[in-house]
Amino acid sequence: MPAAKASAPAGARRVLIIDDEPAVLRVLGLLLERNGFAVVSATNGREGLARLAEKGFDVVLTDIIMPELSGVDFLKELRQHDLDVPVILMTAGATLDSALDAIEYGAQQYLLKPVEPDALVHAVGRAAALGELARMKRTALAAQSGKAIPYGDRATLEAVLTRAFATIHAEFQPVVSLKKKNILGYEALMRCDETLFSSYTALLAAAERVGWRTALSRTLYQRIAQDGSDMPEGTLLFVNIHPLDAQESLLTGSGASLEAIARNVVLDIRESVAGEQLVALVAAMPKLRGAGFRIAIDNVGTGTSGLEIFTRLSPEFAKLDRSAYAGIDKDKNRLRTVRAMYAMFASLELPLIAEGVETAAERDALLAAGADLAQGNLFGAPSTRFESAAL
Repeated sequence: MPAAKASAPAGARRVLIIDDEPAVLRVLGLLLERNGFAVVSATNGREGLARLAEKGFDVVLTDIIMPELSGVDFLKELRQHDLDVPVILMTAGATLDSALDAIEYGAQQYLLKPVEPDALVHAVGRAAALGELARMKRTALAAQSGKAIPYGDRATLEAVLTRAFATIHAEFQPVVSLKKKNILGYEALMRCDETLFSSYTALLAAAERVGWRTALSRTLYQRIAQDGSDMPEGTLLFVNIHPLDAQESLLTGSGASLEAIARNVVLDIRESVAGEQLVALVAAMPKLRGAGFRIAIDNVGTGTSGLEIFTRLSPEFAKLDRSAYAGIDKDKNRLRTVRAMYAMFASLELPLIAEGVETAAERDALLAAGADLAQGNLFGAPSTRFESAAL
């Protein structure tokens, strides 16, 4: 055993030990104190959470099998408040389920009792160093606007998502008619105050990892319906949806927030949807149409599904992705291609909305190609209010 020390030195790393056996607490505490750690003990998970609320720790060492609150349940609650402190779980009765739970909820390490003294000291020291590195990395990445931090454990994701869900709100960007010089409607865009998620795509990816996609959609639609309650009369509201939402009673039926304003809502469905998701959408079309929803095919020019999605969904609008026309004001070949696209959609009597228009030169080139409807910062940036457009 390493040489004993009279007391923990100033600045020593703090360790919280949680175990319902007083003898174990004494032995582990003495061992770690002799190796330079500052130790605080708790006899159960609730007491441990209270200790953590009083002061931060560099490492938590906890038994798994305890009355009232197991080590895994303690870890789940801890992650609601602290995303970085490393947790080492110990048990004398290892099971496959407890090991899988330890991994799923982000345990730093899983140790079997009795633990060799040197192995325990090494594990605690390594966990403290990794925890400090994680905090430094998280702080640096969070300071970089728009860059999500790749969390690796379920409990941490749940904690961050809970925080993000609480701040979800909608912003609205005008969709205009260039020829009539008026506003056709607005696109509802998801925003949240959690800086770790710079886009809906990033938030959706995180939600799907923990099975919260449905909860995300329900929350988003509730906020859109709430924030869009004062939408100008006679305008449309374009709302991006996940293809499976129509089958999960999120758009129609009891508790479907958007159904009350369905006759003013256009559901944006990405062009690339295919396979089972497209089949689910087609099956849901009678209910969606019966409620009054209209359909737009989004991201035209980026998908690979060809005209199948247009044939099967019979949309009222299509949206031309910016990547399909970028550089149109400087590239004659691109102009000819886009003009051909507008001619084709005109023959289908399907209005095509150019998304992401940024400059007057792009606007004029799109007009020359046959465009009428457009959306982009040139006409108005997304706002929490229904602003007028620059026409």
